[in-house]
Amino acid sequence: MKNKDMFKDLVDIFQLVDILNKNGFEKEYGELNINEIHTIDFIGKNIKNNSSEISKYLNITRGGATKIVKKLLEKNYILEYSIPENKKEKYFNLTKSGEDIYKKHLKNHKEAQERDSKIFDAFDLNEKKVINKFFNILKTNLKEKVTHLK
Repeated sequence: MKNKDMFKDLVDIFQLVDILNKNGFEKEYGELNINEIHTIDFIGKNIKNNSSEISKYLNITRGGATKIVKKLLEKNYILEYSIPENKKEKYFNLTKSGEDIYKKHLKNHKEAQERDSKIFDAFDLNEKKVINKFFNILKTNLKEKVTHLK
């Protein structure tokens, strides 16, 4: 198989995943976008979660993280607080609505992992090692490209 054919297959897979994610996302989360969901997820998992930490986690600018936080505050998914040692720095907690989304997101990830990881049952250990090597090379390549976007 030629590299260009393999690349085309990979692009086709990315496009199918994108379609599935967008379709499922809108049905599951309605008004929330993927960055808002992942911000809720980050806040749910981390006690001290300011805009700087959120921006690092989402790999976006601090200004971008601030905009997401502002929307989530307006939509009543999160609450803002500060600590006595540093009243200037703002941190966030989930509201009841935010907690519901956080739990739903965790449940959806777990179900997807259980359902979709079965695809690897079709491969023996050596094939899985090759696939894992490919994933690691691809991940490194994509991370480098994302870093250069900034």
